[in-house]
Amino acid sequence: MYRKFYVLLLIGFVAACAPKTPPVVSQSNSPSPEVVSEMPVAVEQAPSEKAEEKEVVLDTRTRKLRFFALLRPLVEAENARILQLRQRVLALQQQGSAYSELQLRDIRGWAQNYRLPLIGKPQSAFWAHLLKRVDVVPLELALAQAANESAWGTSRFSRQGNNFFGQWCFSKGCGMAPARRNSGATHEVKVFATAGESVRAYIHNLNTTKVYRSLRGIRLHLRRGQQPLDAMLLASGLFGYSERGAAYVKSIRKIIRRNQALMKIAG
Repeated sequence: MYRKFYVLLLIGFVAACAPKTPPVVSQSNSPSPEVVSEMPVAVEQAPSEKAEEKEVVLDTRTRKLRFFALLRPLVEAENARILQLRQRVLALQQQGSAYSELQLRDIRGWAQNYRLPLIGKPQSAFWAHLLKRVDVVPLELALAQAANESAWGTSRFSRQGNNFFGQWCFSKGCGMAPARRNSGATHEVKVFATAGESVRAYIHNLNTTKVYRSLRGIRLHLRRGQQPLDAMLLASGLFGYSERGAAYVKSIRKIIRRNQALMKIAG
């Protein structure tokens, strides 16, 4: 009897001395997938070999770096493609009016793609309007908007539809229906096959849609002054991107200011 008591006492002593397991922090207060947050939530990892789903808790800096590392090369690749096209446009503008049939076909394709009217051969006004649209979006601006619109890549639309910029579509079945869509609204959040397609559509949207004329005007002014395309300045042209208006512009600038250093080293 005394031996049994001694063994139980020894087991209790060992258990009391063992290191305590830290408490699990509840994620119930984390933003929902569709809510924009400056602070990214934990990244989910695929099931392990034991078929157990585990959550990898990463520090905020690492999570942001991973997000920027995903999108930065996509934005840079699209901007490089646009710059190549811009060089072709400039070359044909300087060439004059002696265009081959193949060149005219390209010019008509650009006019259609960038939503510009063209009757007959292009004139100087056409070239000016086209060059205003065929231009890049600063990396910092694109990354900040992606972080804002996709809740740092955690939103349902970015995870399931590769939509990192909150882009809408308006035909039934073209995307995913938002959970908080207003009564009577029919828009959906567009689904893309790849994240790269989302980046291309986003930049094209800024380069062609009427509501972003001020952004293109600021960019043109900077080009004419041979100044860098400043993301903080161009952010003021995003007033119409969200119904939040000036508050949205302020939030984008805040993300740029707080994360500019990380954007430069990610990749």
